[in-house]
Amino acid sequence: MSGYILIEEGMMQPHKTNGIRPNPIRMGILGYMRELRHEVFPFTQEHRLMIVGLEDVLLAASATDREIPLFIRRTLARKATDLESANLGWVQVVFRRSLKRADDFWLDAGGGRRLTLRPIFNSPMKETDAFGNDYYRIGFNLT
Repeated sequence: MSGYILIEEGMMQPHKTNGIRPNPIRMGILGYMRELRHEVFPFTQEHRLMIVGLEDVLLAASATDREIPLFIRRTLARKATDLESANLGWVQVVFRRSLKRADDFWLDAGGGRRLTLRPIFNSPMKETDAFGNDYYRIGFNLT
């Protein structure tokens, strides 16, 4: 199985001794999106990716701008078959802020504000590994 694993930075090594080990190839969300839009699929099985910066892009967008999250979702979903075929394993999407799930799936934007992630990732279930590390898994097709 493969897909995206959404993780708070604090649940990863070196922030937490028994944290989730980061994938070796770190890439910003904008670079990742640019790579996915190429005609020739740019990733192979050797690419163990860690994507950062998604929350910064969403925070920089207007709170009422729904086009950016929907564009991100469409781009990711469009390449789901290619990502699955490349056998990439779990692509880590790392967040500095706390991820929450209840009536919505969001990150804590500070000051009592929520930044919804549902338009991109729907509402995945929280999972916890044997070391108490929380994360959310979702397939490349985002369902």
